[in-house]
Amino acid sequence: MKTKLSLLSLVALFFIASSCGNSEMEKRLATLERRVNQLENGGVVRNNGTLPTQAQTVSNVPEQNISANAAFKWDQTLYNFGTIQQGEVVNYTFKFTNSGTEPLSIQSASASCGCTVPSYSREPIAPGATGEIVVRYDSKGKNGQQSPVITIVANTNPKQTRLSLRGFVQTATAP
Repeated sequence: MKTKLSLLSLVALFFIASSCGNSEMEKRLATLERRVNQLENGGVVRNNGTLPTQAQTVSNVPEQNISANAAFKWDQTLYNFGTIQQGEVVNYTFKFTNSGTEPLSIQSASASCGCTVPSYSREPIAPGATGEIVVRYDSKGKNGQQSPVITIVANTNPKQTRLSLRGFVQTATAP
């Protein structure tokens, strides 16, 4: 990140030194300064890694949409399974919509304990499309209040999202 900022600052200084009143260069400089400010404020500039050449004009350089990304919109992020008997298995499907502007790719889904197993599609979810994370919780050997957490890592901001299960596991009482 610091390398990008330094590079953009150096490029901006180069344009300042070489512009000498050229209005096209002033427009490019303003664009670069805006991008540097966005980077400093946590924004992400998406481009192909190249800067416009001097032969290009501002009008034929497409404006980059820095807010373009993938985003989860969950129906819910917490499922309370209530009270179950020890040894019961709970299955629950967390449903979401990609509310972003680019395909959503889940890199991983992991649980806080071995009793909980998440599964998900490896295919990218298109903007506006829906997806799901299926979670299987096995209460074998568990007792009392339970709250496993599932951590989803995806190309979203923030990169990690946490889903939770809550409930109480009862042991069978002797007659």
